[in-house]
Amino acid sequence: MKFRIACDDLSPMLGRLQGFLLNKENSLSSVLANVLLLVTETGELQLSATNLQITFHGIIDVKDQEPGSITVDGKRLNAMVKQLPAEVVEFQTEGEEMLHLRSGRSTMALLATDAREFPELPSTEGLEFYTVQGSVLAKLLERTLFSSSTDEARPNLNGILFTGRGDSILRAVSTDGYRLTVAEREAGAEGSNIPEFEGQIIPRKGAIELAKLVEPYPEVELAINGQNLVVKSSDFTVHIRLLAEMYPPYEDVIPKSNDLIFNLDRQRFLNALKRMNLIGEERLHRVTLDFQGGELLLESSNANLGKVEEHIELQEGSSDAELQVAFSAVYMMDILNVIKGDKVQICLSAAGKVPAIFKDPSWEQDTFVVMPLRS
Repeated sequence: MKFRIACDDLSPMLGRLQGFLLNKENSLSSVLANVLLLVTETGELQLSATNLQITFHGIIDVKDQEPGSITVDGKRLNAMVKQLPAEVVEFQTEGEEMLHLRSGRSTMALLATDAREFPELPSTEGLEFYTVQGSVLAKLLERTLFSSSTDEARPNLNGILFTGRGDSILRAVSTDGYRLTVAEREAGAEGSNIPEFEGQIIPRKGAIELAKLVEPYPEVELAINGQNLVVKSSDFTVHIRLLAEMYPPYEDVIPKSNDLIFNLDRQRFLNALKRMNLIGEERLHRVTLDFQGGELLLESSNANLGKVEEHIELQEGSSDAELQVAFSAVYMMDILNVIKGDKVQICLSAAGKVPAIFKDPSWEQDTFVVMPLRS
């Protein structure tokens, strides 16, 4: 195998696939820490990486090629290409045991493995694809990732529930049992309709990598075959094995009677919570929200460190009800960091014991639910 390529073309593609590699220390098979390099007679370099749950396959044009394939340590190759001194690098294999890199007056070599030891790559044959706006798909995933669970004892919550609502509307849902996020967007590209499909759980790791990949692309193609989510663009294809778990009936958790609405400046509220959390030592550090007519009093205390209080004026349109309730500072900050807009709404019940709903006035279809902390 032999080819020549610009470092500025190769380096970004190698960077994209890093999240699909397994660390050698954590892998039963060291080849899962490798990238497969395959050069075709037509001048394509195909790069593949997989941890058997998520798979990346990218394509770049190369010059002066001689067809062949080999697999090498993916992280090491990425590091080497970043440090090459010239704009162009030449690759050439030495049998099936060594890959040589030449750039300017620098020469490097990597131990290699026979490409036949690399796992068989999944196929896209027979799949029906729908055209989706890449930035919209990325936003749906980013909007919900923060509230997905990392608790391996609850595997059905270790991902994002992804559903086709019909009329090109996609819904993403995540929960860790303490909070819940529901986001919807019209995601179909112009002239393309995404039909209804049942909810499928995208594993957290796959959602993280997919969001990073699709954000720059105006359009990508999406397909679901019951076991895998497949997304492809002009130069990459990603296969994500869906979680074969039952998602809980999340709609039952969303309060139906939170009719007390309080409007706040998002950034001022976020800054106040950051100060509250300066005396927090645990993830569920308690912050009390005391709504007093036209003002919100925030209080936080720690017997070992001290106490913080802050007053924030409520914005126009807020309820004049008096109510006191407590939530995790971190959980509220997570929501405020995702919303990004100027305002946030907190919707509460007069009872004060049901979950709170946080709303982004810019995207009213999105719902952020947080469980209150008991006294």
